Amino acid sequence: MERRSLQDRRKKPTKPISRYMIFGRRMKARRASEDKNYYVDRYKPGDLFVVLSILVLCVVDGYFTLYILSNGGEELNPFMSYFLDKNIIWTLVLKYFFTLVGVVTLLIHKNFTVLKKIKIYYFAYVILFLYLGLVFIEAYFLFHLSPVFFNHIFF
Repeated sequence: MERRSLQDRRKKPTKPISRYMIFGRRMKARRASEDKNYYVDRYKPGDLFVVLSILVLCVVDGYFTLYILSNGGEELNPFMSYFLDKNIIWTLVLKYFFTLVGVVTLLIHKNFTVLKKIKIYYFAYVILFLYLGLVFIEAYFLFHLSPVFFNHIFF
């Protein structure tokens, strides 16, 4: 007796968001023919570390930016400057929200490629290193412009 259904389930691709993100086991492509542009159910710890690092750096950047602005600094991004003048809290909430949506979208599509060669997830590493650079520059300015700031935080 044949127990298999007549419909081939492999013709239907994995959904990007489903209940299997919690209970699923698929972490990579199962077949060589599926090695490009596929979704997974679960993510590697390293992938989650990159995403969480970007989110933490986003929070640190917001904190450093507000401290620099409160001590006479100036926001160089005209878009952020406009919204900071309107409402500081909502500007930061929206900044964190859009960062969260962006990095989660990158994570979900991490195995897709653009220009037939570049994996989408490489953009997460670019964002991570840009945020690291930005936070280090802000920390440099804070240390040289206000050593009291670092004494307050670290000591």
